[in-house]
Amino acid sequence: MSSFEDFPFILGWELTLLCNFRCRHCGSSAGLARRGELTTGEAITLCDQFPDLLVQEVDLTGGEPLLRKDWMVIAQRLARHSIPVNVLTNGLIIDKDLIAQLQQAGIAGMGISLDGLETAHDRTRNYPGSYRQVLRALDLFEAADIPYNVITTVNKQNINDLEQMHELLEKVGTDRWRLQPLIPMGRVKESGDLALGSSEMRMLGHFVRHMIMTKKNVKPEIICSDGLDYVVPEELPWRGCPAGISSCGIMSDGRVKGCLSLPDEVCEGSIRQRSLWDIWFDPQSFAYTRNFSPEQLGPICKNCEKSAECLGGCSSSSYTSFGKFHNDPACFFRADQMAGN
Repeated sequence: MSSFEDFPFILGWELTLLCNFRCRHCGSSAGLARRGELTTGEAITLCDQFPDLLVQEVDLTGGEPLLRKDWMVIAQRLARHSIPVNVLTNGLIIDKDLIAQLQQAGIAGMGISLDGLETAHDRTRNYPGSYRQVLRALDLFEAADIPYNVITTVNKQNINDLEQMHELLEKVGTDRWRLQPLIPMGRVKESGDLALGSSEMRMLGHFVRHMIMTKKNVKPEIICSDGLDYVVPEELPWRGCPAGISSCGIMSDGRVKGCLSLPDEVCEGSIRQRSLWDIWFDPQSFAYTRNFSPEQLGPICKNCEKSAECLGGCSSSSYTSFGKFHNDPACFFRADQMAGN
């Protein structure tokens, strides 16, 4: 066994790649189900491995996880193990009947995507009317008292909407708003007009700083992901990418990654060949985070005074941009320095 002794406390599980959208910014290029997705029996067997690994939270994602017919069976199995389950959805099929199913399954919380105001959201989602359906879903969550996060993938087309989005979510009653910068993988490679440049990263970072530092008691609370975590270090302590350290991702065909935002080729094995325990504690697994040393920093990060804190930033952003880790170009601190601040 490896000397590594931490556990995958947060587990992201791509239940299916099947999706009712074809979003322009989708890193998974979701649409059709993957070939050879896990059967219900395999999924249940996997659920039963989580308690020994001290899993504290499972986030069911996709694709659109609610399109998988046995999602309730899987969620209820996890509930039997007293593991909180969150479901990440695009909101399109959320209605009163589905709300009742979510309650019956004991879902702890929902994550729902809102990628701008109406024009930007509908264009990014490739689905006219999807914005209004998200707002309807938020009303249903509020009425049913189901906890939820709104998740926004920040890109060039919606970055100017952020202030108005905060005002909108405050009126709706949203408690938590998760912001994550666009990662250049999957379908987004066909949409160059969405890519974040240094000026947009700087805008995003200053927006986060302003909202967190000056509006501490104003809802929604801003939560940062994918390398934004270091923007306000005294408020958001971050010690590098958690992939393979405290978090893990399971693909719908059983392959294991440190993070579901990483490309499919960055896998550590399959639960069809080995148990998740054996994959997690394999001395060769997740070397890009577990075996980090400063010498591995890429040219973007190697001379940065923050490198000891962020260890080269988001693994997915770095790898998808350059084919190497610890060299994240989507860095607010770097963008701010380039602007002379």
